[in-house]
Amino acid sequence: MINSSGMARVSTEKLKRLKKAFTEDAMTPGQAAQKVGVTYATAKRWYDKWPDEIRRRLENKLVPSTEESIKRLAKKQNAAKPSARAGVRR
Repeated sequence: MINSSGMARVSTEKLKRLKKAFTEDAMTPGQAAQKVGVTYATAKRWYDKWPDEIRRRLENKLVPSTEESIKRLAKKQNAAKPSARAGVRR
């Protein structure tokens, strides 16, 4: 279906899948276009319309996983350190 601006209309379902590809799967417009079944131009147009939301959602996903990684690393480092008294022999 063509709208008044001469562009093909994208279904609501495809828009939801496109946004999910950008925000949850961290796909580029080219990858998302192939996955959803739209043209690169369409995916790029919507990617350019949603930059703040895409960035915010990806950052929100990244922060908790980074914090968990730091905690795991700290536990590994603490477990790897021999205690000060264990290495001293009399």
